[in-house]
Amino acid sequence: RVKDLKIMPSVSDTKAMLTTGSDLLDLEEDLFRIASTSKVGDQSKEMIMKKVDRRAIVDEMKLHEDAMIEEILEKFESDGRQREELMLNQMKTLHIELLVVTLACIGISFAALLHLKK
Repeated sequence: RVKDLKIMPSVSDTKAMLTTGSDLLDLEEDLFRIASTSKVGDQSKEMIMKKVDRRAIVDEMKLHEDAMIEEILEKFESDGRQREELMLNQMKTLHIELLVVTLACIGISFAALLHLKK
């Protein structure tokens, strides 16, 4: 019968269940040290507090890091927009200067043509 069948895990599943993840190795080592010390007093409490303090500092640094990254990205975007606007204004100015020079050349050429035709 199907309901009487037992499902056995594969070798890789059993290995995954019996090994500690790499992210938990530090915690496991700390717990082993605490459990193996003969004094379960101030030393173990101090070790736990140091670990908690380190994690709190790391978490706070991550929060500040994210805020700083967002601030830097916003600054780059605003600087990029300002630079783009400046370049557009310079291009417009150059376009007007080119138009003036072209009209002057046409005027001089036309005046030279009329002078030479006389």
